Amino acid sequence: MITVKIILFVLLAVFSLYSFGMGIKERYEVLAMAKPEDRFDQPGKRLWGALSIVLGQRRLLREPGAGLMHLLIFWGLAVFALGIVGFILEGLFPGLVLPILGSNPYFYLLIDVFGLMAIVGMLVSAYRRYIAKVPRLGVGDWSEERTIVALIAGIVIMVISYYIGSAAHAVSAGVDRYVLAPITGILAGGMSLSASQVLYEVFWWLNVLMALGLLVFFRYSHLVHPLAAPINIYLRNLQPRGGSIKNLDLENEEEENFGVSKITDYTWKQLLDCFACAECGRCQDNCPAYISGKPLSPKKLIAVLKENLPNKTKSLGNLKEAYAATAIDSEKADLPELAGEIINEDVIWSCTTCYACQEHCPQLNEHINKIIDLRRNLVLDRSEFPSEAQLAFTNLERNFNPWGVGWSNRGDWADELDVPTMEDNKDAEYLLFVGCAGSFDDRTKNVTIALVKILQAAGISFAILGSEEKCCGDSARRLGNEYLYQSLVEENIEVFNEYGVKKVITACPHCFNTLKNEYPNFGGNYEVIHHTQLINRLIEDKKLNLQGVGDSLKLTYHDSCYLGRYNDEYEAPRRIIGHLPGASLVEMGRNKNRAFCCGAGGGRMWLEENIGNRINVMRTEQALQTKPEVIAVNCPFCLTMIEDGLKEHDQSEYVQAKDIAELVARYLQ
Repeated sequence: MITVKIILFVLLAVFSLYSFGMGIKERYEVLAMAKPEDRFDQPGKRLWGALSIVLGQRRLLREPGAGLMHLLIFWGLAVFALGIVGFILEGLFPGLVLPILGSNPYFYLLIDVFGLMAIVGMLVSAYRRYIAKVPRLGVGDWSEERTIVALIAGIVIMVISYYIGSAAHAVSAGVDRYVLAPITGILAGGMSLSASQVLYEVFWWLNVLMALGLLVFFRYSHLVHPLAAPINIYLRNLQPRGGSIKNLDLENEEEENFGVSKITDYTWKQLLDCFACAECGRCQDNCPAYISGKPLSPKKLIAVLKENLPNKTKSLGNLKEAYAATAIDSEKADLPELAGEIINEDVIWSCTTCYACQEHCPQLNEHINKIIDLRRNLVLDRSEFPSEAQLAFTNLERNFNPWGVGWSNRGDWADELDVPTMEDNKDAEYLLFVGCAGSFDDRTKNVTIALVKILQAAGISFAILGSEEKCCGDSARRLGNEYLYQSLVEENIEVFNEYGVKKVITACPHCFNTLKNEYPNFGGNYEVIHHTQLINRLIEDKKLNLQGVGDSLKLTYHDSCYLGRYNDEYEAPRRIIGHLPGASLVEMGRNKNRAFCCGAGGGRMWLEENIGNRINVMRTEQALQTKPEVIAVNCPFCLTMIEDGLKEHDQSEYVQAKDIAELVARYLQ
């Protein structure tokens, strides 16, 4: 029988669902203005991964305090929602309960407990934001905070109103389903029959208004991450972390610009990140640029992009009046240039591409490619970049290395060593890709020589390219010069294929990442191994005999970003240290996936650092706190930066920076 109550509920539900649908439509229209991107492959892998990340709250729980708070909120509301649905349905259709669950007293026990979990989580959230004032949360003024306060208050009120309403229902209907529900039972115990009948109707309607109100709230609020984040996680990048930078089609004459000039030059997935961002600040807390006083905050970068989405307002309700519902021309929309007008160029050039922001983002937002796309536009379209970058580009163009040393001298380091070239030994099992630092930097040449001694001691068949080797292209790409990067890649692949290269060894994580994860996108498919991985294998296969050299040695180990976070290799270098006779490892506070960058990545090896504190000096200080004799590294850039840091701290006489290969060579029999 259709009652007035049902009619009113249907009207409210239709309005709420309409508002919710319009909220989705309006946000879809924003995404439709951006460039296309395919993120729908491998649906099974995407779904399974999304479920494990969302339901398990894995990334959030890396921080026990904040993670537990979010776990209480997420699971509290997820289970409690079942109780709300059942409560509303039974109010509309007396006697109707959820199948299986609705007649089970344990179900109502769970609803009581999980509802309380949600309240506790929301109150802890409010405490962290408004009383403890956790810095990374960046609390704004009332105009910015009122929606957050309204959401917290609304959820708490909804849970409490459910408790009162279900208690009233237990008394007025005389049902015993709530016998195990502690909170509902306590409230029901002090309630008269006459009062329960009134309270039931009042709090039933209050639950309806609060539940449906959340659907309306979604349309007009900027707090849409509870819906957008799971979608964003499903649509996450499935490519290797180190190979996620998209190739530019430099031959496409239809492209109006390269990289990102205006916000609609981003892909729709890149803009979806803006909706998924919860502004939790985990990215900011782990960003070396931000921590060292640079103007870059990954959190604020996403927030600024979100604020400048087409027709950005606190409500997107009038979107249709401004723009068509389909993809539009950026010029027609008169959107501003991002670099310079919206985002300070110092922000763009501060990034070291260390991946710490993405490593710790619970929503799996992708910050780094957004910055690289802005750099691409500045370099390729506007020719606006730091003067030091111009020197690096010129050196790479003329001599195929950023140092600018003559390209024909690339193999000079091996003149007095018995190292064959691929031209002389085409049957070599491995190509030793030395890299620019290992070929031209005097300090890093020692690492190359140490590695050669190790390979020779283990009987490894290898050869080098000598003057035929060119820079892998890492710095050129991350500084935004995609044209230069692709030319270096194509020339290297041509030489590799000419010699039939199948396996590659390199002592540089930047070369390692580029050769392993990016070259396949250009047809260069090789088995690439970092020297620490190979050395560890050789030691464990007993192909290297290490002997003690007398004294004990206290080390700390610096995880490079491109071997660690980008390629998830944390154990091989530590196992090697564990095999060194007399060596003991003392970990820094920031280690493994929380390791602090040396400051040289993202092409910043070639740029001056004039803003804030020097990142390498900060990292060296963290290492010195362990009171080591040696700071072990696995990267030529890190070696340079740590040695400079030791000089800044006046510790060069007391502490040494050594590559893992140098340490192993010291112990070779």
